[in-house]
Amino acid sequence: MTMPKKTLLLLCMLVMFSGRGAAEEYAWQFEAGSDAMSWKALNAYPERDAGGFTLVRQDDPFWFVSPPNLNIAPGSSYIEFRLKAPETYLLGYVIVKTRDNRSWQEEFTLGLPGAFHVYRIDLSKGNRTASPIDSVAFAFGKVDRVSFDYVRIYQPSFVQLLRIFWSDFCDVRLASATTVNFVSTPLIAGYSFLAPLYVLLLLAALCLIALRRPVRADSVTKALILACVVAGTLFALRMDYTWYLQWRADRASLGGGSVDERISRAEGTGAFDFAQSVKQAIPAGGTVRIFAGVLEGKVKYYLLPIKVSASAPFIAVYRDPAISFDPADKTLNKDDVVVATNAELLTTLGKDGFLYRSSGGGNP
Repeated sequence: MTMPKKTLLLLCMLVMFSGRGAAEEYAWQFEAGSDAMSWKALNAYPERDAGGFTLVRQDDPFWFVSPPNLNIAPGSSYIEFRLKAPETYLLGYVIVKTRDNRSWQEEFTLGLPGAFHVYRIDLSKGNRTASPIDSVAFAFGKVDRVSFDYVRIYQPSFVQLLRIFWSDFCDVRLASATTVNFVSTPLIAGYSFLAPLYVLLLLAALCLIALRRPVRADSVTKALILACVVAGTLFALRMDYTWYLQWRADRASLGGGSVDERISRAEGTGAFDFAQSVKQAIPAGGTVRIFAGVLEGKVKYYLLPIKVSASAPFIAVYRDPAISFDPADKTLNKDDVVVATNAELLTTLGKDGFLYRSSGGGNP
């Protein structure tokens, strides 16, 4: 029995496309001691457990750094890794360094706690100079421990790319903890799900119009209404799936905790916990100055209703590397500028927070 020419041609095309773009794969399996030990843990120590290779945080942030001089061709555009963390909502970062000494970072949100998840990130968008990749690193902040299974960098074939697009569509990015929480629409090939949905709507409308001949105004109207109902139903089902997984994440991570515990976990940077400590440390009716770097806005928000004033006697400092305290001169400095004189350290608030009191001036 001979195979039809059209079927044979289709199979040949599938084979050709499935191999297209295949390139050398760089992979590290961390259950193997040699692979795990070729990477470097910074501000963390490695630990062996039943799940394989685990990093335990000693300081913030802690990093997991690949061997140097990888010289990975820029065509190897995807990094894929599988890891498990005890918290969700928090951000992790992939930092990429190229041979021309450029670096950038890509962020990802940790999935449901206590289970392994696969993450894929397209690195080609950040590599603007198309330089070979010299090294990669993973950075984590408030997460206590992270278990790694594997890391691989590769250029996907056509079939692998289709699988990635489908996986991106099915994956759910959890709600962003902002003043108004939201969930994002799913992506297909880097584009919002709405884009192909509009195309589907148009095609469905055209097909319905063609079936309802002769073409009249009422048939066109009915076709458009039906197409909108179909497209809207598909969108609603997919977004309901997102909210269902969001509910699962909330239940797994926040269930049983107090309101403050839930806010602290969802906020993730420690700004909420620091603000609560400041509220307890200063007297009623007191005002405070805040130095918290990029987190200053969050700290001020969580401090409400305590007033923030540029001339306040209390000065709260949280994770701001620009601030330094000189106990000999009793000055608080921001870079080279004195922001408070006759200052004294009242107390430390956690590991990264400090509360000072000043009876002198300075440049606010």
